[in-house]
Amino acid sequence: MSVAATEQLRAFEEQYIPFPPFVAAKEAIESNLNLFRESGLARHMLVLGEAGTGKSSLCRWLLAQHPVAHLPERDHISVLVVTIPPAATVGGNAESILRSLGDPDWGRGTITNKTARIVTLIKGCGVELILFDEAQHLQDRGDVRMHYMVADWFKHLIDEISIPTVMLGLPRLEQLLQTNEQLRRRFSRRIKLALGQSDTDSVETECLQLFLSLASLIHTPVTASPYAPQEMGMRLYYASDGRVAYIKKLLFAAMQLSMELDYETIDTEVLERAFREEIWVHAEGKLNPFHQDFEFRRLDRGGEPFQLSDTLGHGRTRRG
Repeated sequence: MSVAATEQLRAFEEQYIPFPPFVAAKEAIESNLNLFRESGLARHMLVLGEAGTGKSSLCRWLLAQHPVAHLPERDHISVLVVTIPPAATVGGNAESILRSLGDPDWGRGTITNKTARIVTLIKGCGVELILFDEAQHLQDRGDVRMHYMVADWFKHLIDEISIPTVMLGLPRLEQLLQTNEQLRRRFSRRIKLALGQSDTDSVETECLQLFLSLASLIHTPVTASPYAPQEMGMRLYYASDGRVAYIKKLLFAAMQLSMELDYETIDTEVLERAFREEIWVHAEGKLNPFHQDFEFRRLDRGGEPFQLSDTLGHGRTRRG
């Protein structure tokens, strides 16, 4: 593959996907940040979405818009992104925040001492907004009593730092808030990162619009032939389960195939192969959304790419 082709792939991969819920979440978070800067009022928010809906991309976008300023005396961190580790204790969560703040002794001290250092460093580094990514991990460990303790520590921390915070996680994050009414009240504002929320367009239409928007960034022509637009939208919905990251993964794989095999057009045969190679290796015939014999159902059964675990509840119904 040529250097130019590699550069095209890299540029495509770095593109953010500004679908409406992503834009709404970004604007709401920026609004909270501006409110804090103007009035000192700290408002908090919950951003929920399945895997592949853009939560981590949203964090990266906001961090890119508010990069760390490396000053001689201390880094100025306007927006802090903290990734919550799986099954962490209260102490483990505190250590994750300290690492994100650049504390070289993040593992030292009691929980009380670590919490105090977090508060000191946040104020010293000029942090104005914290994004807690993968926040569903706050409830991965222990029983309801442990969940209450984690939630109570988290509530105490955000009260102490008095700046806007955002928790981003899988929908089951709401279960943690059910264990602590005070924390639930602080995160009463919630935004869902998901297609299918439009009052005017079906989720299939949204998938098609997103696909066409991303396809416009590719040098190789993309065609839906022989499928009509409405049918192509349905096939894209089933190929992505309505998750934006999978539409992008699909196009990236198709783009790479077209470059490696010198195709002049990305058509549905290329998309069929790209789905099989990038998303589900067992996608043959009626189980491949781009095959003419596809049976038009969600691929969420056991062993299929969008299988839901028990903790995520039952599959949702496709909007027509």
